[in-house]
Amino acid sequence: MNEIQRVMSKHCTIRAFRADPVPTETIEKCVRAARQAASSSNVQAYCLVQVTDGHERARLRELTGDQQQVEEAGAFFAVCAEEHRHALIAEAEGKQTGRNFESFLVAVIDATLFAQNLVLAFESEGYGTCYIGGLRNDLEAVDRLLELPEGVYPLFGLCVGIPDETPAKRPRLDPRALWFEGRYPTDDEMRDWIAEHDDRAARYYAERGNPGRTWTGGLLRKITTRLRESVPAFYASKGARLQ
Repeated sequence: MNEIQRVMSKHCTIRAFRADPVPTETIEKCVRAARQAASSSNVQAYCLVQVTDGHERARLRELTGDQQQVEEAGAFFAVCAEEHRHALIAEAEGKQTGRNFESFLVAVIDATLFAQNLVLAFESEGYGTCYIGGLRNDLEAVDRLLELPEGVYPLFGLCVGIPDETPAKRPRLDPRALWFEGRYPTDDEMRDWIAEHDDRAARYYAERGNPGRTWTGGLLRKITTRLRESVPAFYASKGARLQ
């Protein structure tokens, strides 16, 4: 593997951080690198809001399900899809943006590609990272707290800092279950790969004091529950077109 691949392959989610802040110059360097992520037609439909106020970070810790890393990591960011900038450009020319589901989807994809580039940039500097999907637990409260304008859609949080733990890497699906040449595999083939991954995951959990836990067991608890059903209405209230 080359150096980039080694950084990628070492990724683990970090949830315990030292209190050291991430230097501004490091953040700027990583943002400069991350912004080179692919962007559909170069629309660059994303923004990054760093939350620096201690009281606001404490509140965000509550809103994200009491995740201590939100308050304690060296830096915390809200990653947002962004159509507000485009509205200002159109307004300057006396026009309106043609927002629809495609433009919203492009913004979400752009923001996600940027965020993953940003994570790789920080991890190449020796920092740990943790995505925070819990930012969507109460988007209205997050929106009020951060005072985001219309057309800016918070998607997820990102913690960055010096790790204060060394977690083991969780098993991932075999590449054969992810990479298909020509056609999607048969259901029997997919079932075999799922079972194989479940065996490896069960051994991983057992070694860490959770005997009987499996990947599919945890996944079933997630996918059989309708989560965060208020999210579409919130994004629509902020100007997103979801149809």
